[in-house]
This record gives sequence, structure tokens and C-alpha cells, in this order.
Amino acid sequence: MTLKVKMQERPVELVGKGTIDGTIPFYFKDQGHRWMVRIGDQWRFKQHEAIRPTLPSVTSARNKMYWAIAQFRSQSRHEVVS
Repeated sequence: MTLKVKMQERPVELVGKGTIDGTIPFYFKDQGHRWMVRIGDQWRFKQHEAIRPTLPSVTSARNKMYWAIAQFRSQSRHEVVS
């Protein structure tokens, strides 16, 4: 798996735009209290945090991105098998 993403640190959020495997569009936004990932044209994941943390960090954003990619890959495998 290859993730190429450019991170933009904005005053209240982190935004990452790029690709997975060189061709699949990838978009990530973390606002601390909520975050979302869009992979390809149809796969999306949104998460609201129970506790409002401080501003998002690049390290936590990277962890969330890789977690979401793992979920995307897992669901994609299950769809192929079914």
C-alpha cells in the first residue's frame, strides 16, 4: 500500500489530499472533535469524538488515516469474496 498525501495545517483543522496506490483518490479532514475520510468515489467514514480534544495533531491524523485505509481494504476484500 502506498499512501501519498499532502497535509495542510489550517487554524482549526488538518486536511490531507492525495492518493492510495497511485490512483485511488484520498481525502482526510480532522477537526479534533470529528474527522472524516473519503477513499475513491464511494467509500466514506465519519467519526465524532465523545470528548472534544485539543486541536488535531499530524501524528494522530496519520494514525486515523492508516486505520481508515485498513477498514477500506478489509471491507473491499469482503465485497469481493461475497
